[in-house]
Amino acid sequence: MLRYLCTALFVSLALAASAADAGVRIRFGLTDEGNTDWSGKVTVAPGTVERIDGWRFEQTDRVIDNSSWTASTRPLTQRRTNNAKKNAKKKGVATGMMADNGVFLLLTGVTDASVVKVATAHGSFDFRLADIPYGKVIERLKGGVDVERVAASRPLSASRDDDDFPAIAVGADGTTAVAWVRFTPGIDRDERARLWQEAPKDFSFLAKAPGGDQLWLRTQRNDAWSEPIAITKGGGDLYKCAVALDGSGRTWVFWSENTSFPGKPLANFEIFGVSVGADGKVSASTKISDHPGTDISPVTATDRSGQIWVAWQAGRDNAFRILERHQTAGGNWSAERVVSTQTGNCWAPAIAAAADGRVAIAWDTYDKGDYDVWLREFAANGTPQAPRPVANTADYEARASLTYDRESRLWVAWERSGPTWGKDWGALDQSGIQLYRDRQIGMRVLAGNEWTEPVKPVTTALPGSVRRRGPGNLPVIRPESDMNRKAGQEAETAGANTYNNIARLACDRDGRIWLFARSREGTFHTPIGSVWVDYAASYDGQEWTGPTILPHSDNLLYNSPAVAAHPAGGFVVAHSTDHRQDRHMPRGAGAAGYAAPPPGDPYDNDIFVSRLEMAGGPATLKLVAAKNLPLANPAPSAATLDERAAIGRARAQRIDYDGKQLRLIRGEFHRHTEVSGDGGNDGPVEDMWRYAIDAAGMDWLGNGDHDNGNGREYTWWLIQKTTDAFRLPGRFDPPFTYERSVAYPEGHRNVVFAQRGVRTLPRLPKTDREPAVSAPDTQMLYTYLRQFNGVCASHTSATSMGTDWRDNAPDVEPMVEIYQGCRQSYERPGAPRSPTAGDAIGGWEPLGFVNLALKKGHQFSFESSSDHNSTHISYALVYAEDTSREALLRAMRARHTYAATDNIVADYRCTAGGKDYMLGDAFTTSQAPTLRLRLRGTSPFSKVTLVKDDVEIHTLTPNKAEVELTWTDPSPTPGKTSYYYFRGEQTNDELVWVSPMWITYQPGGSGTTQ
Repeated sequence: MLRYLCTALFVSLALAASAADAGVRIRFGLTDEGNTDWSGKVTVAPGTVERIDGWRFEQTDRVIDNSSWTASTRPLTQRRTNNAKKNAKKKGVATGMMADNGVFLLLTGVTDASVVKVATAHGSFDFRLADIPYGKVIERLKGGVDVERVAASRPLSASRDDDDFPAIAVGADGTTAVAWVRFTPGIDRDERARLWQEAPKDFSFLAKAPGGDQLWLRTQRNDAWSEPIAITKGGGDLYKCAVALDGSGRTWVFWSENTSFPGKPLANFEIFGVSVGADGKVSASTKISDHPGTDISPVTATDRSGQIWVAWQAGRDNAFRILERHQTAGGNWSAERVVSTQTGNCWAPAIAAAADGRVAIAWDTYDKGDYDVWLREFAANGTPQAPRPVANTADYEARASLTYDRESRLWVAWERSGPTWGKDWGALDQSGIQLYRDRQIGMRVLAGNEWTEPVKPVTTALPGSVRRRGPGNLPVIRPESDMNRKAGQEAETAGANTYNNIARLACDRDGRIWLFARSREGTFHTPIGSVWVDYAASYDGQEWTGPTILPHSDNLLYNSPAVAAHPAGGFVVAHSTDHRQDRHMPRGAGAAGYAAPPPGDPYDNDIFVSRLEMAGGPATLKLVAAKNLPLANPAPSAATLDERAAIGRARAQRIDYDGKQLRLIRGEFHRHTEVSGDGGNDGPVEDMWRYAIDAAGMDWLGNGDHDNGNGREYTWWLIQKTTDAFRLPGRFDPPFTYERSVAYPEGHRNVVFAQRGVRTLPRLPKTDREPAVSAPDTQMLYTYLRQFNGVCASHTSATSMGTDWRDNAPDVEPMVEIYQGCRQSYERPGAPRSPTAGDAIGGWEPLGFVNLALKKGHQFSFESSSDHNSTHISYALVYAEDTSREALLRAMRARHTYAATDNIVADYRCTAGGKDYMLGDAFTTSQAPTLRLRLRGTSPFSKVTLVKDDVEIHTLTPNKAEVELTWTDPSPTPGKTSYYYFRGEQTNDELVWVSPMWITYQPGGSGTTQ
C-alpha cells in the first residue's frame, strides 16, 4: 500500500510559501532498461526538506520521512484492448519502455546557493538551486536523472472527501482567499470498490442519497491561514465557484447551485453570492440569478473602484447566453444583462479588470457552426462596448482566458483544434475530427484597437516544445484490429501526442505574463485513466520561460487551476489533484475489466496551493502585429447550412400513433470522456455536452463512461451533476446513463435511467463460453433495472465485448446497438459495414450478430451510438410523446427507436384490425401484412432492402432522397410470427436501419397487439 508523508501535518503546512521556498522535481530512470531500485535520501544546506512526494509512485513505492524514500522504475502500463488475440499475445510481456519515477521536494529556508545532495541505490549526485532556474533542466548520473525547478506546493485540504473546483483571489495587501467545493460520498468509497460474489436481494442502497456538496473558504492574512469556513450548509448540488475581494477587503464567494436538489426531479441551477468579513462571518446569500433556465460557471473580478462583477453561462430561451451583473456605486447589484450577442450557444465565460477601469468578458460561441472566441469590454462607467471577435476561423477555438497587463492591454488565450470538430469521425469515416485532437493554445493581445502578439509564441515554452529523455509517447488507445486499417482501426490509433489545453492567463506584479495550461502525460496511464498536469510559462517581454510543472495537479483533463498575482511578486495558484500519479495502484481483480478501481480506492481530490516567483525587475513586454487577424463577418459553411436544414426536418417530424402525436428526437448513449479509464482521446466531460448540443444538434445524449468512472462515487456524481447542469428543457434533455462492461459471452451493455441518483452496478463472476448457461451477472442487471425502471442495450455484439444472446429480458432490454461509429455494424454477415473474420474491430465473435438474436425470438428495436472517439455518424432516433427523459424511456421500452448514420427520417407502419402499428410493435393480423415505409434522406437512396426472418426478400433502387413504398407479403405463414425490417443505403454511403415489426398472421382472426 502506498504511503504519503505526514497526513496529520496537512493543515499546519498550508502556509504561504515565502521567497525562501523552492520546489524541485527529480526524475529517475531515464536510461533504465529494466526494473531499477531508485530508493534514496536527500539533504539541503542551507535549508530544510519540508516535504517529499512521489512523482509516479506505485505498488511498494513510499515516502519514509522528510529525507528518504523507497522507489523503483517499472515498465510503462500497457492499455488493455478489446481484441482477445492481442491480449493473448501480450500476456506476461513487458512493453520494453520504462516509466520514469521520481520525487517532488519542497524546500524551505533555502537560497540560490543552497546545495541539494541526493544519494540513491543507483548512485549519488548534487546540485545548487542556482543551477536550476525556472525552465532549465539539468542531468545527472549520465542522463539517468534530471532535475528542474517546480512550484512550491502545499496542501490546503486534507479530508477523504473530494475537494475540487478551486477559486482564488489575492488582495492588494496580500490577503489570499481560496474557495472550493467539497463532495461527500453517500456510500463509502472502499465499499464502492468491492467486487461482489453474489447478488443482493435489494438494490435500494445504490440509490442512497449522497452526502452532496458543500462550499468552503480559507483566507490567508499575515502568512496564516484561517480555519475552513463553511459557505453553504452542505448536502447540496453545486457546480463551480468564484471568489474576489472588494475594495473594502471583504471576500465575495459566488457559486452555482441546483435549487431543486434533492427534492425535485428537474434541476434549476442558480448563481448565489455571499460576502465574508475579516472576522469570518458570512453574510446572507444574494441570489444573483433567478430564472427557470440553468445558470452555471460563475466568474468574477474586482474593478478599479473596488466593485465586484460576476459573469456566468445561462440558459435563456433554450440556448446558452453569457450574462453579467455588477455592484453599483450604492452597493446594490445591477440588473441582469446579456453580454453575448449571438443566437448560437455561448459557453465558458472569462473575466478580467484593467487598472484604467475597464472590464472585459470573453466567451466562445457556436454561432456559425464552429467554436469562435469573442469578447466585450465595458467602460469604467459600465457602458458596454461593441462585441468583437478574437478568433473566428473554421477551427475549434474555445475556452478563452483574459488578463490585462500593466499598460491595460488585453491578453486573450484560448484552446484551439482543427476544423470540422465533432463532425464525421470513426473507423469507416474520417472526414471530420474527433473531440480531442491536436489541442494547443492560441494567443492575441488587444493593444488599443490593434491585435498584436508576443515576439515569440508561447508554444516554445509549453510541454512538447523540447524533447527530453524518458519514454516516448504510447498510444492512449491501442489498435483493436489485426488489419492495417489505413482509416483507423477504431476511431483513433495515433500516439498520445502532447496536447496543451485550458489556458489560464495572468500578469504578475512586475508585468510578466504567465500562462498556465494542462498537458496530457501521454506516456503514463493509471487504473483510473490518463493523466493531465498543469504547467506554467512566463513571458518577460522577449522570451518565454518554461514549462514549469505544478506538483499535485495530476487529475482529469477538465480541471482548471485558479491563478492570482501576489503583491510580493509571482503567483499563487490553487489546484486540485486526485492523486492518480502518486497513489498509483494495480486494478482490483475480476473478470469484468472495468468493474472496480484498485482495492480500497485510494483516490480522492485535495486542494493544493502553489507559489511561483521569479527574480528580476519590471518587465517591458515587446509585442508585434498579429500574423493572423479575426475574420470579417465569416458566414456558416454550406455543409453547416445543409446540416441545419436536415436537423430542422428531423425535429419537425411528427406522426400520429394510438391517439397521440409522437415527435422524433435524436441522440445516442455511448459517449465516452476523460472519465473512462481508456478515455484519453475522448476529451473533457464538458465537450461531450458541447458536441451533443452544438456539433451534432442532438435532442438528448447519454454518457457512456465505464461505470461513470470505474464505479467511483465522485466521477459518478460529476456526470450526474453535469447531466442536469447542461440541460435545456424542451431543447436538450439528457438521461442518466453509463456503460457496463462485461466481456463475451455476456456482453457490454449501456444503461439508461430517466431519474437521477442510481449508482452503477458492480459485477458478479463471469460465466464461461461453454456451456451456454444464463449468466448470473446479466440476470442481476435485469433485476436492478426493473427495480429502478431502467433499460439497457447490448453493443458491439459480434466482438469480444459482445454476447452470444444467452440472456434476454424484453422489458428492460428492448433495444440493441446495431451499428457503432467507433467500429462496425452487427446487423448480419455481409450487410453494409459489417465485420468479417479478417476484418473485425474489437475481436471476431460471429455468434453475436443481431440476426441470430432475432432468429432466437428476441425482440429488439435498433439504435446506433458512438463509443470512443467516434462522432456524428451514429444516431439513435426515437419517436416519443415529448422531449422529456420520462417520454424517452417510455419510447425505448416500446421499441419505438431506429438507427442511422445521418439525420435520416423514417416512418414505418402497418395496419391491422383497423389500428395503425409502427416500427417496434408486435401484433396479430388476419390479413397478409401490408407494410408502408416513408424515408427522407440527406442524399438519394441507392438501395432500400426489406429483410423478413433473416432473408433479404425485397429490394428497391429508388435513387431519390424521398422514398415512399408499400409492400404486401405475398406468402405469410399462418400462425407464424415473422419480423420485417428495412435497411436504406444512400448514394453517399449513409445508412438507416428501420426497426422490425413482429407480425403474427392469423387468417380469420382480428388484429391485436401482442
